[in-house]
This record gives sequence, C-alpha cells and structure tokens, in this order.
Amino acid sequence: MKLLTIKELLQAQVLWGEEFLDIDVSNACGADLMSDILADNKTNAILLTGLTHRQIIQTTVMGDFAAIVFVRGKVPTKDVVELAKAEKLPLLTTKYPLFESCGILYKAGLGQDKSQIKGEADARDSAEENESPEAMRLTYDIVGNDFNSAGKATEQAKRVLKQIGIDPAIIRKVSVAAYEAEMNIVIHAYKGKLMYSITPKMIELIAEDEGPGIPDIEKAMQEGYSTAPDRVRELGFGAGMGLPNMKKFSDLFEIDSVVGKGTKVRMVIYL
Repeated sequence: MKLLTIKELLQAQVLWGEEFLDIDVSNACGADLMSDILADNKTNAILLTGLTHRQIIQTTVMGDFAAIVFVRGKVPTKDVVELAKAEKLPLLTTKYPLFESCGILYKAGLGQDKSQIKGEADARDSAEENESPEAMRLTYDIVGNDFNSAGKATEQAKRVLKQIGIDPAIIRKVSVAAYEAEMNIVIHAYKGKLMYSITPKMIELIAEDEGPGIPDIEKAMQEGYSTAPDRVRELGFGAGMGLPNMKKFSDLFEIDSVVGKGTKVRMVIYL
C-alpha cells in the first residue's frame, strides 16, 4: 500500500515529506509506549502514535519505520519536525484516534500479509570462542537524565554498522537492544558507557553504568515491572520492557548488578 493511500484513508495532513508519499508500506504498528514500539517485529511499517516529543523520532529510527502518523490531531513542535527532516522521515497527522486509525488501515488490507523477516541466529556454545583480534570497538559515554541526547549513541553506532555492511535485520536487533540499554542508563543511572565489539562472527554489546543498582534482578526481568518515575512514564518510557527487550533481541544475555554501585549488561548478537 502506498503512503499516499494511507494518507487518503486516514484523511491525514502531511506535516513533512510530500515527496515520500509514493513509498510502499506493508504493515503498521500502533503504540504509545516506546518499548512496545521497539518490540514490534514488522518490516516496512509505519508507526501510528500519540507521542510527539523528540524521542519518538529517535525511537522510530531505531525501529526502522518508514513514516509516523500522529493520531488524535496531534502535531509535534518545529524542532521535532526538523529532526524528522534530518532523518528523511515522513510525518503525517490524522484526526482519528489510535484504535480507529489502526482499524481503518487493517480493514483496507494493510498488515494482512504476514510475510515478515525475523532473523534468527543459530545457537553457539559460547561467545568467547568467537572473539577476534580484528574486532572493531566503539565506546559511547551516556549521561544520566539527559533526555535531549538520549538515543544519539545508538544512532551513531547504527550508522557505523550500515557503513560496514552489516545485514539490516542484524542492525535492527542490535539497535533495539542498544537503545533500550541506553535509555535504561539515562532513566536510572548517574552515568554509564555503551560499548560495542564487532567481529566477523558477532557483535558484543556491553552497557555498564554507575547508579543505584538492581536489588532484585529476577523481578526486574519480568515484563511490565518498572521503577521509572511518573515524569519518565509521561514521555512514553518506563513500561517495564527495557530488560526483557534487551534479552529478546539478543542471542546471549547476561546481567550483573550491585546495589549502590551499578549494573552491567552484556549482550551478544551473532552474525
């Protein structure tokens, strides 16, 4: 289905990206929680959401969505539109609420083709045997509570992965895991680092922070469990899916935390 057809079905207004209305779209995701958006496995999809702050652009880019349709007549600020322009991400707005917008598009046939690419890596005995002296290493410093810069490290690393020719399906897995890790540092820690080690066989991602630590890791790994404050939830974060999504998009996942000191998460995605 063309983006132009979606515009007409939803009686939407184009906020930016008229020149992209000819692109093909095969699916859609409707969500107002960042983790739900990132957990969506659909390819070549548009995002329908009521979130209009800056982080929605970063999240959409991490999820490789083709465009955003803001529901309920929502319109983002000019700085958000400028971010979308920089990413060549079309923005539209419709008067319809989220549920009705999704229903209109599904009834018209969008998303009824179930063919999706879900890259699954073969199991390996251990990540250590894949270590290589030829590893490319990337390190990014993350500052706690800095929501203006949140997601930039993941975005920079994603560009590097594209430049060196990593498979798009792998890039998406790495980017979602990294973005969740980066946001966890921003939300919960004082500061931290996001470190990549890239070899011909795997990408190792380590997120290490200085912060309060996690008293009960088993509970923290449960979907929906969150200690994020209300101000963070209002931004669409803190749904309790950060750690579960990191594990979901990794082939190997390890976590260690010391209360009063900080947390270290190690993730491996095989190529």
